[in-house]
Amino acid sequence: MVAQAWLIMGEGAIAGAAMATLGGMVLGRMRASASHVPVLARRSPSKEVSQPCLEQVMACLPAAMLVINETRGLCVVSKMAEQQFDGDLGSIVRHPAFQAKLDVVLAQKVGNTPSGRVRVILDIPRLRVVQAVLQKQSLPAELLPISMRRENTAPNAQTTLVFVDLHDETDAVVAERQHTDFVAFASHELRTPLAALLGFIETLQGPAADDPLAQKEFLEIMSQQAKRMQNLLNSLLYLSRVQMQEHQKPREAVCLADLFEQCQAEGDLLSAGLPVKVDVQPPENKSWQVAGDETQLLQVVVNLVENAIKYSLVSEKTKSGKLVSITIACHQAEEDQRWPSAAGIVLSVTDNGPGIPARHLARLTERFYRVAKTAAAVQGSGLGLAIVQHIVTRHGGRFVVESAVGQGTSCHIWLPLLPLVADPSLNCHQTVLQP
Repeated sequence: MVAQAWLIMGEGAIAGAAMATLGGMVLGRMRASASHVPVLARRSPSKEVSQPCLEQVMACLPAAMLVINETRGLCVVSKMAEQQFDGDLGSIVRHPAFQAKLDVVLAQKVGNTPSGRVRVILDIPRLRVVQAVLQKQSLPAELLPISMRRENTAPNAQTTLVFVDLHDETDAVVAERQHTDFVAFASHELRTPLAALLGFIETLQGPAADDPLAQKEFLEIMSQQAKRMQNLLNSLLYLSRVQMQEHQKPREAVCLADLFEQCQAEGDLLSAGLPVKVDVQPPENKSWQVAGDETQLLQVVVNLVENAIKYSLVSEKTKSGKLVSITIACHQAEEDQRWPSAAGIVLSVTDNGPGIPARHLARLTERFYRVAKTAAAVQGSGLGLAIVQHIVTRHGGRFVVESAVGQGTSCHIWLPLLPLVADPSLNCHQTVLQP
C-alpha cells in the first residue's frame, strides 16, 4: 500500500549509458555462458540445462536489478535487489509512478531509446525513496529459461525485456531534510535569546542607564539568556560529535555495575535540594557487560534523569506536595517484540511525573521537538532525547518510550550483552574486545 507518492521523471544520458552498460553485461555474460553449452543441449527442452543461465548472471551482478517482460511480469530479481529491498519490491513495481514510466519504456523501440528514470517515494510502513532506471533490451529467446519463453519459440527469435536498476536514496533524502530542519530550528532557538539580549542592552544604554535596580534585574535576565544560548550551543556541538561517531561501533567493554555506581553519583547531584528521590537499583548480575562508550552511556542516563526531573517538577502532582520519584534499573531482556532479542539487557529510567500524550511519543527523539503544553514551563534545548537516540543507535541498541498521562513515563534502552567471562575470578575490567 502507498499512502503518498512523489514523482520526479527525466531522461538522462548518464543513466542511459549506465543501463546500456549493465544490459550489455547481462547479455555478454549470458552469451558467454551459453557458448560453453553444446548446441544440442541448448536446444533441448530440458529445464535443468537452460534454467540457470539468466538467473546466475543476475545473481553475480554487483547491482540491485530487476528484469520485467513485455507483459509486465517480474521475471528475475538480482541477489542484491533482494537484500536491499526485499519486502518493498512489490510496492515499488506496482507503484503508479513506476507503472507510468514502464508504459513509456515499453512503447519505445529497442536500440535507440534513452533510459527512463523515475523516483518512487513510499511512506507505508516506513519512508522509502527509490530511484529506478529502466532500459529496454532485446535478447535471444534461446538464452532465457524455459519458464520465460513463449510456446513454439523459433530458434533465432528475440525477446524484449526491461532491465530496472534500483538505487536506495532514502538516507540521502532523510539527511537532506534533517539538515534543513536542523538549520531552521537552530536559527529559531538562537534568535529568541539573542533578541532578548539585544533588547536589554538597548534598554540599559537608554532609559535604564541611571537606574541601578533596573540594571540589576536586566543583567540577571541577560545572564539567564546567555546561559540558555551557551547550553544550546554545547548541546549542538555534542550532538554533532555523537553523529560523527555514530558509524563507529564502540570497542570497549563497559561493566554495568560500575556504570550504575556513576549513575548513583549523578542522580544524587541532579536531585540535590529538590523534592526528588532518585532510586538506583544495581544490575541483577554484576558481571554484565556491554560493548560501549562508558561516557556516552552515562550521558544517556543523565539526559533521561534530567528530563524526568524537569518535567515532573512542573506537574500538578509536585505542586500539590508529592515527591518526585525516579528509578534507574537494569534487567535481563525477555522475549518481547520491543527488543531485537533476549540476549541483551534493558536499562530503564522511570518517573511518576505528568506523563506524555500518546500522539507525541513517536516524535520525542526529533531534534528541537518539545511537547507544546510543557515547552513554556520547562527550559531546555529540545536536543536531549535526540542525543540519546543517536548514542543508542551507535551502540546497536533500541530506545523505547512508554508513557501514560497522569501516571508517569518509562524510558527503556535495550543493549546487546557481551558473553560472560568464563573465569569468575576475572572482573569485568579485564575483558578486551578484539577488533
